[in-house]
Amino acid sequence: MSGAPQTPPPTHRRQSDINNTPARPKYRHSDHNEPISERHLERKRSALLRDIGDKIPEVPIDWFLENILPPLPVPRVSVSQVKERLLNEGTIKPVFPEPPGEGEQSWTIPNCFEQDPAHISETNKKDEDTVFSKLPLFVDHIIAAFQAEVAVIIPGGIGNPESSKLVHHPKTSPAHPGDYLIRPDGCFMRLKASDDPGKDLESKSKTHPSKSARMPNYSWFNIALPCEYKLGASESDRDDNIRKVLYAMAHIMRKDPCRRFTYGLTIENTQTRIWFACRSTVYVTKSFNFIQEHEKFIHFALSFCFATEIQMGWDPTIERLSIGSSEQYKIQVQDKVTGKVVYVKTVELIADFGADAVRGRGTRVWKALLRQSDGTDMHVVVKDVWIDADRVREGDIRTMLEEQASNDKTNKDKIAKHFVTVLFSGNVLIDGQIDDTFDFIQRGHEIPPDSDELKLRVHKSNGIAVSVSTGGLPITYPTMPFFRRVYGPKAHYRLIFAQVAQPIYSIRTLPQFFLAMRDAAIALQLMATYRWVHRDISPGNILVCENVGLLSDLEYMKQESDVTPAHNVRTGTINFMACEVAEEAYLFNPRASYEDMPTEFRHNPLHDLESLWWIAVWQIFYYTLPPDDSSSSSPTDHHTTEDREERLSLQEQAFFKMFPEDLNNSTRSRIITTQFSFDAITRKCFLEGSKLSKIRHKLNTLRSDLLEAYLSAEKDFSETHAIHSGAYVPVENELKGIHEKFIETFQLAANMAPSSTLTPLTSTLQTLGKRLTQTGREGGDDGSSAGRRVKPKGG
Repeated sequence: MSGAPQTPPPTHRRQSDINNTPARPKYRHSDHNEPISERHLERKRSALLRDIGDKIPEVPIDWFLENILPPLPVPRVSVSQVKERLLNEGTIKPVFPEPPGEGEQSWTIPNCFEQDPAHISETNKKDEDTVFSKLPLFVDHIIAAFQAEVAVIIPGGIGNPESSKLVHHPKTSPAHPGDYLIRPDGCFMRLKASDDPGKDLESKSKTHPSKSARMPNYSWFNIALPCEYKLGASESDRDDNIRKVLYAMAHIMRKDPCRRFTYGLTIENTQTRIWFACRSTVYVTKSFNFIQEHEKFIHFALSFCFATEIQMGWDPTIERLSIGSSEQYKIQVQDKVTGKVVYVKTVELIADFGADAVRGRGTRVWKALLRQSDGTDMHVVVKDVWIDADRVREGDIRTMLEEQASNDKTNKDKIAKHFVTVLFSGNVLIDGQIDDTFDFIQRGHEIPPDSDELKLRVHKSNGIAVSVSTGGLPITYPTMPFFRRVYGPKAHYRLIFAQVAQPIYSIRTLPQFFLAMRDAAIALQLMATYRWVHRDISPGNILVCENVGLLSDLEYMKQESDVTPAHNVRTGTINFMACEVAEEAYLFNPRASYEDMPTEFRHNPLHDLESLWWIAVWQIFYYTLPPDDSSSSSPTDHHTTEDREERLSLQEQAFFKMFPEDLNNSTRSRIITTQFSFDAITRKCFLEGSKLSKIRHKLNTLRSDLLEAYLSAEKDFSETHAIHSGAYVPVENELKGIHEKFIETFQLAANMAPSSTLTPLTSTLQTLGKRLTQTGREGGDDGSSAGRRVKPKGG
């Protein structure tokens, strides 16, 4: 196109893909305050696409306009009426073939797009930004024509004014929250803070991005729909637009707790697509030509420019409060049982990395204040989550567990001590309806059968550089696919907890860590007593409050006898998932014939305990102690710096073997299913006789106990072990003693562990001038090997 500049596609680097199976870690992001490079941004975009998958539904545009976009603002004013007025005013103009009768009639948009964008650029030597700067003018003409038509039938016009406006600022980064490199080519801004979205706006300096003047409402908090444009229509142009618009949509969902869903728009020359994303699905329309099929674009513009904030994806039950330099929130919770509506004001974010992935639970947790009847404020924790719509709610499960122990005071007291106390809980209601992704957000419309699939091309990468995320650690997320990711409808749900606790992954001393693990084992023992399985044990679900360990995140809990159909995702967190759960197979009876095997795989209490074991192993291998604590058992033991560096390198290698973020990794299965693998991998990591070496030995013994329990439980797949769905569960006597062994081991580990502050292994190696040695792992943007650092899940 004669050298006319346009937004360039990213440079493709030849990299090895660390995830070559369908089961891959969830998308992770870096802290929003962390400066990022273009390369880092591209890697994060690739991570997002890997999470979404290699294809998404491509739906008919007419179905999308009628069923998913907000309804037209005035049904009595049709799109054809608005088109007719635009035609009469000369905003759109037919172009007849010459000579008459040869060829088809086409359309042009004088003063905006007299030709298609590519030809305008080539003919007039205009760049992409200049060419597409006319698109807001076309939308303004559409709005003016609509309002004129309304005035004809409704004197004085309609009551609700224009609610959003298309703006074009491709060289300007929207204000907080966000990385300054994320700059949509255009966007629909909600008209809440200002009637003129372009007022006082200045382009961002490339060299000093933080010093530019910004209009107050040009913020990610106010972007209703991001847009990406290209002059060309090649596959690379399309792919680059897809990467950018999906990342912008994910950024909105990730950074703004007030957003329930979002839309997007991409244009390659004239080929236009509208995107939709919520916590259960992502899809896009089939492309249409916005000039030649302008009726569709007119419909889109009218639907969106007059939509309510609820229809654009904002949540009316959360109010943003700017307190100093921080963003806090006033959150409404309506209790399911009493119907009482209460409000909390957040004071500190505990965790929000559950919101990183577009689809999923989107969990956010805050410390908050709850105003009591006497006027005083009570410190509480509020949790906002999107759960599978057909699951039993967490608050209800907590009540059911307590009712089962109602006749046993000892167990009832233990439940009160080791499970979080729910004060209020209920579905989020908007206009009296449950805020769910299917019935409410998508108005109950199934994707039509004549939809296609749009392939997403994922740039290969060997890791995403990550750092501390907002409110906690980067993580690997739950819910892995069987073969293809399928996310059912999600319901918006909130709880208020009495205990203001901290997740176990934030604990930095081994004694406190192992005491919390002991208490988590006690909680699992109580669950097994009443035939419950947790199914999502992870460091984010074990909390500590006043030195007492608590178990939380109960939404995946099920009774062992529950035969309701399984969801089409694996529950569990990849680094801590039991090996049988990862492989969806029973592994401890190799002599069982195929006919003898259960017909359905199901979680059982041993899987929860195995997850607990992996968390303990993760803790002692991810962190290091000061040299005096980690290497010697007495002041008289001597060692050289070289010896310690060698052991740290071996510790690093062992860590990556045990936590490879690959569900199909055979090393993990061998560690659990054989007697010698764990010892062979780990025995040289700590100085013999040291405190860590003794803890490692205790954990190896506990692993042997767990193996024996598995072997005992699976030695006989008889009818006595089966429930009527065909799934296997251990009989009660096969679990006898295993919980006590976990409780005892963690207590002993707490007693012998030094109380020194833990330091991440990666930080220790960097301090010693070492690089991570994992083969094929690319370093982070700061020259470190942050690309392969793994940290536990938190919500």
